[in-house]
Amino acid sequence: MSLRTCRHRRNGFVLIVVLGMVMLLAALLFAFHRTTLASLAVAEGFHQSERALNGARAGLSVAIAAIADTNDVTADPRYTALRTGEEELPIADGTVQVTVTEESGRLNVNALKDKNGQLNRRLIDQLLRVIDLLNRNKDAAGRIGYGVVAAIIDWIDSDDEVTLLPFVDSDGRGAESEYYQGLAPPYRCKNGPLDTIEELQWVKGVTPEALAALRDLLTTTGSGKININAAPPLVIESLCEHMDATLARMIVQRRGTKPFRTVADLRDVPGMTDNIYMALKDAIEVQPENPCYRVVSRGRVENRTCEIEALVQRNTEAGNVDILLYRQSN
Repeated sequence: MSLRTCRHRRNGFVLIVVLGMVMLLAALLFAFHRTTLASLAVAEGFHQSERALNGARAGLSVAIAAIADTNDVTADPRYTALRTGEEELPIADGTVQVTVTEESGRLNVNALKDKNGQLNRRLIDQLLRVIDLLNRNKDAAGRIGYGVVAAIIDWIDSDDEVTLLPFVDSDGRGAESEYYQGLAPPYRCKNGPLDTIEELQWVKGVTPEALAALRDLLTTTGSGKININAAPPLVIESLCEHMDATLARMIVQRRGTKPFRTVADLRDVPGMTDNIYMALKDAIEVQPENPCYRVVSRGRVENRTCEIEALVQRNTEAGNVDILLYRQSN
């Protein structure tokens, strides 16, 4: 083999090595470029999420300021946008949507047992009527069972004894940890008050459809009485067995033009009889001393959204607003 041939082969080998190194460097640069872009996208997404969170916090602050400013923010015409939640408010480079709802118009499931551990028969009967009203015009597959009531009681009480409601014709048996430990995955009965209505999804018999139907009718706070000035029509209809949908609508129509100032004002509603009034007068109130509101504030920046849900209470005597529950989610 000639010297020239050896040199040609060596030069060719060097060229191949150089080309391989160039290709390897190009691949490394491409990978670095993609990693950098991905990191920048993550950073930008995090920045947008933080701005959306700040927007949601600003919305919560607006709601708290409004609640502190008036005796009933849901009845004050200045804050209609907060009551309906339909208006998006501009915040910096994004928007925030705030909804404020009065909790005292809903049935407090944490009060199904009193502080002494005794069943609150009035509230239990009302919740059973709520279930009856929700089951109207539903087939057997879509009905909510009465056992849900006993199961809720077992979920919130502190003992491990299964509740049996003897005054319920069928399906009046609750469930404790023994039942929940047999599920997949297993979990324990809470044996404590609900923090949010969404927790009902873990309770025996509460299907997603049942939770969707019950969500706007129940609450986790309050005196146990129903604020007639804030209650949904179906909650009003459930107050006593003689109440019907027509009278419930009349009550809602009356409070829309002139809120009830006393419980006795209900006597002036067309269709209100002495029997109905006497049956519901001890179950209602017209203005809670320290009203509670549920605030949902949703901040949005470009394609990022952050939601804050808070349960706040207006302390009338102190003149401030206390946050009882705070949750945020992206």
